[in-house]
Amino acid sequence: MHGCKSRREEGHGRARRQQAQVLACAAPPLDLPMPMHPPEHLETERLILRRAHLDDAPALFQAYANDPQATRYLSWRTHESVNQTAEFLEGVDASWDSGQEHVWVLVPADEAEPIGAVGATTDMHGVEIGYVLGRDFWGRGLMVEAVRAVLSWFAEQPSVYRVWAYCAVNHERSAQVLLRAGMTYEGTLRRWVLLPNIADEPCDARVFSWIRTGTC
Repeated sequence: MHGCKSRREEGHGRARRQQAQVLACAAPPLDLPMPMHPPEHLETERLILRRAHLDDAPALFQAYANDPQATRYLSWRTHESVNQTAEFLEGVDASWDSGQEHVWVLVPADEAEPIGAVGATTDMHGVEIGYVLGRDFWGRGLMVEAVRAVLSWFAEQPSVYRVWAYCAVNHERSAQVLLRAGMTYEGTLRRWVLLPNIADEPCDARVFSWIRTGTC
């Protein structure tokens, strides 16, 4: 009769369903980020990297968030008010506690106010790094120090197999930061990232990474 199955077919069906249930319980979804808990405080020769806080908003707004040149190649629009910077920091605080995204502000060792930031976002087995620095501090190698410090910490974690970052194809200064920090060039992703301060359509991006060596 139509719609009927033999006992053998029914048994096979139950076995397949039970196997699928076991696999579903044993393996997490591929898109599930891994929570990480890096230190809230890192130091380099000239910088202190500390967890970003809401009261950093005025200093970050003045240092880079309201500067069209400093934010030109970023994935968010230049801030028009300090309230926008504060809203960003509120979200950052919650993301840190969840273990999925971490933002450190950069404070010169001999100063009190932050001048830039480095962020790290985790995925299943890797970490993406982003960064920004106030224009008054360009050309001193400070961002190389900061990115290298964050990269070094994640590279020491056994569960991290890849630390990577991207920059606009014509942003040579940023590319040099990543190379000097210890990453290598992987390739160019075409029409991959939105850079709203440049264009309203996806732009090409150069990708750099540090990769853990292994069997694959």
